[in-house]
Amino acid sequence: MKKIFWVIGISVFLLAVVIGEQIFVDETLNNLITKIDYVHAKINATENLQNEEIVENLEEIDRFWTKKENILCLFINHNDLSQVGDTIKRVKNYAKNNNREEVLVELDVLKFYAESYRHVMEINIQNLL
Repeated sequence: MKKIFWVIGISVFLLAVVIGEQIFVDETLNNLITKIDYVHAKINATENLQNEEIVENLEEIDRFWTKKENILCLFINHNDLSQVGDTIKRVKNYAKNNNREEVLVELDVLKFYAESYRHVMEINIQNLL
């Protein structure tokens, strides 16, 4: 009888860990997508990419990602996560050079990464098998 309680207890614990991990990953990637959409809208609304608000928002994306990347690497391949960091650096560099087209392209790539990681990490039967 004790073994059954241990099995049930361990199963409940593992389920709680999986649910907590899913919530953390979803929340992190949704926040990143929201920040990207906000910057995208601001860039479309202004001509000068060196606008203080745009620069600060790009810095905020970089700080946010740097902080969350250390935890996300426990769940997602580190090489994949480094691509997001590299893309953020390119966006900031293109913004410094006032290259609107490249910034918008890199923001779209960044959003694609976030959406695809969200899809890869979601709980579904394909991921369980």
